[in-house]
Parts: sequence; C-alpha cells; structure tokens
Amino acid sequence: MSTYSIKEIFATIQGEGANVGTPAIFVRFAGCNMWSGRDKDRERDAKRHGAHCPQWCDTDFVDGELMSAAMVAAAAFKAASELGGCPEMIVFTGGEPLLQLDVELLRTIRRVMCASDFAIETNGATPAKAGVLELVHWVCVSPKVPADQLVIRGGSELKVVYPAYRPLDYESVAFGFKHRFVSPEAMVSSVGVSVAEKLSMRMAASYVMAHPEWRLSLQTHKLLGLR
Repeated sequence: MSTYSIKEIFATIQGEGANVGTPAIFVRFAGCNMWSGRDKDRERDAKRHGAHCPQWCDTDFVDGELMSAAMVAAAAFKAASELGGCPEMIVFTGGEPLLQLDVELLRTIRRVMCASDFAIETNGATPAKAGVLELVHWVCVSPKVPADQLVIRGGSELKVVYPAYRPLDYESVAFGFKHRFVSPEAMVSSVGVSVAEKLSMRMAASYVMAHPEWRLSLQTHKLLGLR
C-alpha cells in the first residue's frame, strides 16, 4: 500500500487561470524538486537547479503527514462538506504533485468523489507516473526551468510567472496548451507570507496588452484572503 506525504487538504476556490472562481478541494503534497521549502535554502537551491522560483516561492509545503490513499480520500471527502459535498474540481498541487501522485490515489478518491474532475498544478519538470495523465482532466504547467527541460509539454493551461520568467522563452511549447497565462510574481517576506506586488501586476498587464495571445491571471484567492 502506497503512502503520500501530504501538507494539507482543504476547500477553497480556484483563484487562478481559466477555472478562477470554481469551488474546489485542494490536495497539497509536501516536497518539491526545485526547492527544499525552507527560507535558508533559497539561494542554494536557486543556484543548484538554475531556477528562479526558490527566490520568491511563498508556498509552505514542508513537514507533510504520511497518509494512505484511503486517508487522503477520506480527508478530501470531509473537506467537500464545506462545498455542499460535491466539488466540481479536485486540484493536486504542491510543492510538486507529480513526484507522488499515482493511479492508486486517483482511483481511491474517485470511488468516494465520483462527480469531481481531477486537476494538477505542476512545474512540468517531473514525468507523471504511469496512467496518471489519462485520469486527469486538467493540466496546468507553470514552468520553472527552460522550455527544453520540460517533460510535460502540453495540457490545459500554461502559466508563466512574470517577470521572473519570460513568456517569450516558452513560445516553443505554448502551442501545446489550450490557454496561456501570465501570472505576476509576488513579493515574499518568508515561507507562507507574501503580498501582491503592484509593480509586477502592472508589468504583467502591460505584457499581455502587447501580446494578446496571452491572458493575465491574478492570484485572486490571496487578494480575498483565502487559502
């Protein structure tokens, strides 16, 4: 029986991208392939992986709890009671969810929450385990490595954090996605704490106005004080 390191499972709304405003259950995995998740390692991991994200990532994904597939499914079912018991979407995020997400977990959750679509939020640098992508309805890739290092090169939406990353650098893979988004980089003071950076928002807005094939995506859940 597989176990998974889970940071948190909670009900909220999807605050970003094409599904913004959709009630959802978030299953956040602990662990990432880009950064340890600890403030003291930001500079080290940025240099180690050649990625900008350790410098500004505000997500707390360390110290997860080991849970079986049945435990994760039960916790997701319990969280769903806040959404009337039948959420439209279950979002697997992290950290990096594709380090752990497998068919066993997806099928176990499906047995107790049959009406919900599955979505993943990945940095695109980790290959999915066998059968996972066939069971997932929505794939969001927010790249943290150069385009030629991506192993997930298509999906539902491509979301580039700007100005940390340049959308132009991902034009070679953008055609493989239904939606393209530019997301403003946040200003981070410590793990789990960030504020909306108005300059980044203005820069991102200016970019999409000059490149109308892209759309602006704000983290509306943070603007609303939600998780």
